[in-house]
Amino acid sequence: MLIAGYIFLGIEAAVSCMIALKWLGIQRRRRVVLSFIAGMICGSVFCLNMSVRASYLACQAFLILYLPIVIYPQERMMDENAVMGATAAVSVACALNGMFQVTSSTLLEIKGISLFFRITLTILCLTGVFLFCRTLSGNFPGNGWQEYFRMEEEGGEKTGKATAVYYLFPIFGFALSLSAVSGIYRVSVMLLEWFAFFAGLHMLDLIIVNRKERLNVLTEKQYRDEMQTYMSVIRSQRHDYNFHVQTLHGLILRKDYDACEKYLGELLGDSINMNALLPLKDAAVGALILSFQNRARQRGIPMEIVIENDLSQIATNVYETNKVIGNLLQNAIDETEMLSDKSYGVKLSILKRGEFCIINVSNRTRSWDPAQAYQMGVSSKTGHEGVGVASIQSLAAKYGGVVYSRLEEDIRFFIAKIPLSLIKGAG
Repeated sequence: MLIAGYIFLGIEAAVSCMIALKWLGIQRRRRVVLSFIAGMICGSVFCLNMSVRASYLACQAFLILYLPIVIYPQERMMDENAVMGATAAVSVACALNGMFQVTSSTLLEIKGISLFFRITLTILCLTGVFLFCRTLSGNFPGNGWQEYFRMEEEGGEKTGKATAVYYLFPIFGFALSLSAVSGIYRVSVMLLEWFAFFAGLHMLDLIIVNRKERLNVLTEKQYRDEMQTYMSVIRSQRHDYNFHVQTLHGLILRKDYDACEKYLGELLGDSINMNALLPLKDAAVGALILSFQNRARQRGIPMEIVIENDLSQIATNVYETNKVIGNLLQNAIDETEMLSDKSYGVKLSILKRGEFCIINVSNRTRSWDPAQAYQMGVSSKTGHEGVGVASIQSLAAKYGGVVYSRLEEDIRFFIAKIPLSLIKGAG
C-alpha cells in the first residue's frame, strides 16, 4: 500500500499541475511536459524514505517553488501580472493536490475490502475528478484575467494593484491543503473536500466572469459618453458653420475684404485642426482629443495635433487607448495652465515606428520642476498621487509596451510606446 501511495503522489502532482496550467491558459504541449516532470519528481520522493504524509508535504513545497519558475521567465517575476498568475496557479494546484491526497489516503485506508479493490476505487475517483475538471475547463479564464482583479467592487473603477478579492486564491489553496497536512482522512472529510474544491473553483470563475461583464459595461459606457461628446462637437460645428457663412456674407456685402480675408484665415486654422483628426479610425478617440482641444482653447492653451497612424492596429482597445491619451493630455494641460507663458502649448503626435505605435505628448514645464515629476505615485497637483501615469504605465506593460518621459531644457515629452495588435497576435 505504501508503494501505491507513492505512485498516487506522482499522479496527483501531475494532474494538479495540468489543471492549474490549464486554468491559466498555458499551451497544451507545454503544460503536458511540465506536468509530467512534476509528476516524475513527486513520484520519486520514495527515495527519501519518508512516510506518505511527509512525502505529500514535500510535494506541496515542490509545487509552490516549481510552478512560478516554469510558468514565467525569471525576468518577469517582478511583474505584478506574473506574481498574480503564479499565485493563482500555485493555489489551484495545492488545493487540487490536497483534495487528491485526502481522497487517495481515505480510500486506501478503508478496512474490509481488498487492496486491489481500494486501488481500483481510488483510480476511478481520481479519474472522475480529472474528467469533471476538464468539463469545467471551458469556463477557465485563460490569459489576461489579472485585470479583472484590479477593479474595485464599488463603481467598477480600475486600480493599479490587486483588490482584496484576489486574496481568495491563497485562502482557497490553504483551506483545501489543511486536511491533508493534518492527516484527517475520513470519507466525510473527503466529500467535503470535493465540494469545497469544485464550489471554490466555480466561484472564482464566476467572479472573473462577473468582473469581465462589469468591465465591458464600463467600457461601453465610456464609449457612449465619448460618442456623445463627438456628436456634440459635430452639432456645434454645424451651428458654427451657419454662423460663419452669415458672417462672411455680411462682410462681402459691406465689401470689407480685409476683414473677410482675416476671418477666412482664422476659419482655415480651425478647419486644419479638425482635419488633423480625420485619419483616426475610431470616432471615440477623435471625440476625446477634440474635447481636450476645446478644453485647452478655453484655457488659452494652443494645442498642436499630428496624426500619422490611424490607431487601427494598436494592441489596446478603444477604452484603453483613450485612457492613455486622456491621462497624458490632462497632465500636459494642467501643467501648462500653471505657466505664465503658454505659447508652446500642448503638442500631441501619434506615429508608427516599426512594430509600435508611439503616442507623444509634450509641453513646457516649470523651470523649478524636478525631473522626478510625473513619476509613479508622485504628482505636483494638490490632492493627486500620480495615479493617472501609474495606471497607464501598468496598462502599457500589460501589452509589452512602456510609458516614459524625457526632459529637453524646459520641454517635457511623455511617450507611450504600445505594440501593434498584429505583432501581439503573432507572438
